[in-house]
Amino acid sequence: MAWSRYVKYNAATMKTLISILCFTVISWATAAAQDGVKVAPENYKVLLDNTHVRVVDFTLKPGQKSPMVSRPNRVIYAITPAIGKLTGSDGKTIPMDRKAGEAWWADAESLAVENTGQAEIHTVVVELKQ
Repeated sequence: MAWSRYVKYNAATMKTLISILCFTVISWATAAAQDGVKVAPENYKVLLDNTHVRVVDFTLKPGQKSPMVSRPNRVIYAITPAIGKLTGSDGKTIPMDRKAGEAWWADAESLAVENTGQAEIHTVVVELKQ
């Protein structure tokens, strides 16, 4: 008899814990997948938005870090040198060292950018829509 009460209590507790965990993961994923234009308008400015692309002007002062944002497939063009580090939603970081005038492709991802250089990062991002 005592054992059956223990099992029922643990089952109810586990259901509650699983529900809380699922809610936390969903909330975290939603927070991680925010649009930079909405969460950091001081860094992201829309230049063009139509059914095919969204063109975004991105600036980041030295020492500044952008929030974690969700970015679709895109082409990035560096107006100034872009020296910093990128942090993915998994917490892994990779260095970024792009020259002014350089363009590159980036797959869809959630990331934060930190400017570790001495000058402002200024890029134009062409986000592709599907």
